[in-house]
Amino acid sequence: MIQAYIGDGKGKTTASIGLMIRALGAGKNVALVAFDKGSKTYNHSEYIIFDRLNIKYYVTGKERMLPDGTFRFQTNEEDKKEALRGIKIAKELCLNNNIDVLVLDEILSAVTYGLIEKKEVYDLVSIIPNNIEVVLTGRYEDSVLLNQLDLVTSMTKIKHYFDKGVQARKGIEY
Repeated sequence: MIQAYIGDGKGKTTASIGLMIRALGAGKNVALVAFDKGSKTYNHSEYIIFDRLNIKYYVTGKERMLPDGTFRFQTNEEDKKEALRGIKIAKELCLNNNIDVLVLDEILSAVTYGLIEKKEVYDLVSIIPNNIEVVLTGRYEDSVLLNQLDLVTSMTKIKHYFDKGVQARKGIEY
């Protein structure tokens, strides 16, 4: 089965990690590939617990936080190379027959923001074996791909404290 958690609301990564933890508790082998989440400035807190639980994870992406605390929004060639590296890792994990649940965190946002082409995701989805549960997350609206998936859940923002100027909080957003 292939699932997707999409939309502009908070909770896509959180939901996918919850599914991973549930699967791990059931004795399944799990892994995560994070797209565009590379950072020297801060570490996503989930990776700390992944280390403790011996969960395989692969982080791709270049630094987005600049030294002055601002965020780098533009996409460059290094960002695209990192996203393609994530696709390569995902393909290898799908084909090694040792993973039961694979989360591809922000892979759909990588398409939306021009880091990878839609075709890369279409090609990846086409090789996923039936015995692997795959979860795609990110902001995405392409109905062609979404109609091919088995489950699509949209997280819709109704209200968010970020709009009032609250910054991302460790342990809640990262």
